[in-house]
Order: sequence, then C-alpha cells, then structure tokens
Amino acid sequence: MNKFGKIVLAFYYAGLGMAIAPFSSLAQSGNQSDITGPNPVEIVPNSDTNNTASESNFLKADRLAYEAQLQQASNSEAVQLLEEYQALDFCNHLKLERCGKVPTPEQIIRVLNQTWQQTGQKAAVIYVSSQQEQIEILTIFPSIANATKQSLSDEKIASSIYRVQVPEASKSLVQETVKNLRRNVTNIRRVSPVYLEPAQQLYQWIIAPLEAELRNREIDTLVFSMDSGLRLIPISVLHDGEQFLIEKYSISIIPSFGLTDTGYFDVRKRQLLAMGATQFVDQNPLPAVELELEAIAQTSWQSEIFFNSEFTVENFIQENRMGQFGIIHLATHGEFKPGEIENSYIQFTDRRLNLFELRQLAKSLGWTDGDRPSIELFVLSACQTAVGDESAELGFAGLAIQVGVKSALASVWRVNDLGTLALMGEYYQQLAQTPIKVQALRQAQLKLLKGETRISEGTLQFSNGSRIPLPPVLQGQTNVNLSHPFFWSSFVAIGNWN
Repeated sequence: MNKFGKIVLAFYYAGLGMAIAPFSSLAQSGNQSDITGPNPVEIVPNSDTNNTASESNFLKADRLAYEAQLQQASNSEAVQLLEEYQALDFCNHLKLERCGKVPTPEQIIRVLNQTWQQTGQKAAVIYVSSQQEQIEILTIFPSIANATKQSLSDEKIASSIYRVQVPEASKSLVQETVKNLRRNVTNIRRVSPVYLEPAQQLYQWIIAPLEAELRNREIDTLVFSMDSGLRLIPISVLHDGEQFLIEKYSISIIPSFGLTDTGYFDVRKRQLLAMGATQFVDQNPLPAVELELEAIAQTSWQSEIFFNSEFTVENFIQENRMGQFGIIHLATHGEFKPGEIENSYIQFTDRRLNLFELRQLAKSLGWTDGDRPSIELFVLSACQTAVGDESAELGFAGLAIQVGVKSALASVWRVNDLGTLALMGEYYQQLAQTPIKVQALRQAQLKLLKGETRISEGTLQFSNGSRIPLPPVLQGQTNVNLSHPFFWSSFVAIGNWN
C-alpha cells in the first residue's frame, strides 16, 4: 500500500483497518464483493479501546482531509486514493465486510487493453471527484493492444493517465446544476428544451476538458466512477451544443474499478429469466409490462417468462435453483430509498424483497460461485431513486455489487410504461446483434432519440420494422414523443460495460 493509502485509513474516526490483498487484473470472474470474489479489501474494526460496542464499524472518512491529500498526490497515487475512497464509501453503505481489490494504474491499463482486444471497443475509465471548490477529473486510457502480459514501463503508465482540475465547478454549484438538469429533463410538458442549459454546463465541466484526449485516443466507451452528488446524473443527456453525449460514446458507471468484474462473455450464449406484473396491491399498475415480457419472449433469447400471479419470490428462487440464467429481467416497481439498504426494495406480487434480503438470496443461490457462470446482467425496468440523498445514490450505483452480478441496468427515474416498453424491447433486439451491454444500450437510446423506434397509428414500431399493437389502456399515450430524453436517458448501465 502506498503512503497515501495509509493516510486514507487514518481518516476513520473509529480506527477502521483495511487489508488489501494482491489485485489480479486479468481474467476476473465474479463481482468482487462480500458474496463473491477472492482477494478482497477487508474492513474490520481495530483494537481501539475507545470504541464502544454501539459504534458502527462502518464510519465515514474525513472528507476534507481526503480532498487535501488527493490534490497533493501524484497521478498514480491519486488513482489509489480514488479507488480506496470509493470502495470504502460503498462498503460503508452496503454493509460489506469485504469490498474488492484496489488496483494499481498499470493493472487498470492492462485490463482496458485486454477488453479492447476482446471486444474491439476502446474504453477509458473516468474518475470524477466533486470537491468543495472544484471538480477533479482523472482519466485512465488503454495503451497498446498487445500490452496485456508484459509489464508496462513507467513512461507508458504515465502517458495513459490524464488529469485535470475545473476550478469554477464548486460542489454546491455542480449539485444545483445536476438537480436543475433532472428537474427539467423529466418535465416533458415543457415545449422548449430547457434541459439543454444544465446539460451543456455539465458537459463543459466534465467532458469538455477531456474532449481532445478522447478524440485523439479514439475512445468508444466512457466508464465513469462518480463521486457523491454525481451518481444520478443522466450522463447520456449531457450536450456539447450540437450532440448528446450518447451520440458520441457508449456509457457506463461503476462504483470503482476494483469493485467491478471486468471479464467479457458473449451474453447471447446464456438463458434469460423475465418476470413481472401489471397489477399490485398497494402500488400503481404497470399496464405495459405484459407487452414488455411478450416483446422479450419474441426475441431470439432462450427465455423463461413469469407474469402476474406467477411473479412470486418463491418462483424466483425455484427458477434460479433449477436453471443458470445469464440475464435476470424484472419488470416491476423498485425503489432506492434514503437510509439503510433494507429500506430499498424490489416488488414481487406476493411481497417486497429488500436489497439486503436480495443479496443474501443471491449468496444462497450461488450466483457468484466460482464453479458456475456469473449472472451477466440484472435489469430493473421500472425503478426510481430518491434524489439528493447520498445513501440512495450509493444503493443505485452499487446495485451490481449488492446483487452479486457483473452488470445491472436500471433507471435513475421511473419512465412511463410506454417509454420503458419501447426502450427495453429495442435493447434486447440490439443486444442480440451486438453482445456488448453498453453498446446495445447506446443503440437502443439512439433509436428512440432519432425516431426510429416510435409510436405510430396506435402501435409501437421498433427500428427493425416489427410492431406491437397498443391495448386500449395505452391508447391515450399515442401522442408521446419517444425522442425526448425523458424516455431514453434515464436508463444507466452499472458495472461491467462489456
């Protein structure tokens, strides 16, 4: 551990200790959380006799001290600081006793090189730290395609890290701009695109300083590790004055690199379990869910479908015990709420399953056991997240860690039923053609943005020409304009971007 890593540990008021085992950068399998991977970060209380039994073992770091050290750190040291702080932040909220490996810059570069070779998609990892008086952005780029086995020189590592500060972007100003963007982009009744002003401002702060480097290095995919207050940005809607960010890049968010399973697998080789309901006892109906499940069933995926009364926790458990699904799709209410992770839940027809229960269930089902294939993708197609609350942000951005899967797909606000049906139906069509999760999401979002997936003459028409007749309950929404970013920008890929 470098000297700055040790300083991070000293921030903990209760004297928490952190043991970091060696990071295996290549050929990872299984999410590196407390229910999965080997060689994790372990967070345990030390022998400080001043600790009382009632004090939590998961306490917050001294944020101001952390920012001061980050500003003084070299680029390589800053990577370690950012990784450690993010891992500890998520572990604290998610109550993970083991949180994943802390990689070195060289190891991150080697993984980026490897995934570039495997997929043909060139990704950059972008850490965005929102500090009291500035934004600090540190980007790690792949180097050369054949540099996956031999060590990289110090010069090659240094040239793969790009760092910039944006002094005019204070934390308070950035958070107000994020709220303004979300408020305006979710207001589809406004005729004028008032969301463009905050979307362009955030672009200038976060993307514009990297633009030349991203272009010169021919980057295809942006993988963001976001700081508190930034994790619920609809990143795809950031705008350069002419184009949305999604028109240029595929996009994913990760809690940290060390908490992400980066291994690539062709998801088309796996089965899909899709479950959902239209009617609930104490929540609003989701009338398009039946069509959503039918649209999935009509694709080329080998799938099992459970609907309405069949959508129970027991059936979910039994199906996962009998089969090894690569994709789990739940078309139902889900909510990331403030406070403890037990407050957040996924709604089944018989009861709510809170996220802590879901994590325990995933462990018992062996989703991430080393001797069985990983869950490649976990989809929540009708969830929403509390705005302006750090714990809700952590729950959303940490979804893949909580569930123990490689990747998750969820929305930062709940889109109306018809919009969800359009995006989800298009997404699975795209994923069947292009088995890279964020690229498929980008293509699906672009199909809505450009009007290739649209509502026409009482039907939902997909980009391949297939149509779904809309039932009477949805006919009142036939004037919906799916090209508005409210419908396509809410869905975010979390975790493994491949």
